[in-house]
Amino acid sequence: MKTALIASVLLSLAPAGQVLAQSKASSQSVEELTRLLNGGPPAAARPAPAPTPTPAPTPAPAAPVRSTVAATPRPASVQTAPAEPPVRAAPTPVAPAQVAPAPPPAPASEPPPPAPPPAVPLSPAAVAALPFRIDLPSGFQLFEGRSAPDAKVWSVRKAGKTFAMIYAGPSSQFPIYDGEQVTAAGRVSVIVPEGTRRIAMEHLFQRPVAPTEIHVWLMSLDGADRDAAERLAQSVDPR
Repeated sequence: MKTALIASVLLSLAPAGQVLAQSKASSQSVEELTRLLNGGPPAAARPAPAPTPTPAPTPAPAAPVRSTVAATPRPASVQTAPAEPPVRAAPTPVAPAQVAPAPPPAPASEPPPPAPPPAVPLSPAAVAALPFRIDLPSGFQLFEGRSAPDAKVWSVRKAGKTFAMIYAGPSSQFPIYDGEQVTAAGRVSVIVPEGTRRIAMEHLFQRPVAPTEIHVWLMSLDGADRDAAERLAQSVDPR
């Protein structure tokens, strides 16, 4: 009776959750309390057996997944042609650099040649020594031109204008003008018609002694100048 009462008191004090969860522990506490009330020595506390942990089931090892590897096709045997030896390009000849020669030093500027001396007309004595005779009207003068060892040329001028030329030497350039050739008074003349007139444009004298030829010709003039030139040419006569 007493035991039942104590048990009921303990049950009322204990939490409801413990009564339901630990029924075995409650019965052990009641026995211990009964021994205390009866004055007996306390029983050795029995340790509650430790719960044996339930090992988790070891999962079976998964079978290795066999990966399907595609078979690599075996390369066909390729017959390699023998490698040709590399062709070496012929070295391009390099022309030596041409060095332009240095220009020669400019010659020092030379002074211009002196002007030829002005032509000097022949004196009356020099005219008298010529191999021919000529009548020189007032204002006309005779000038000696180019000459050679056996030939000479003179010009008849007036006021700087040349009216006729005279050659004395071994071989002249007769005839100079085209026209009728007339032989008279020991000379050959070239006659050129001009309207109603006939003008003797040149004369050639031939001699047995040097100078063997004396050639007289008129310059290209008009009007009174040509008439004066024609009279001058007709006045020439070998000595």
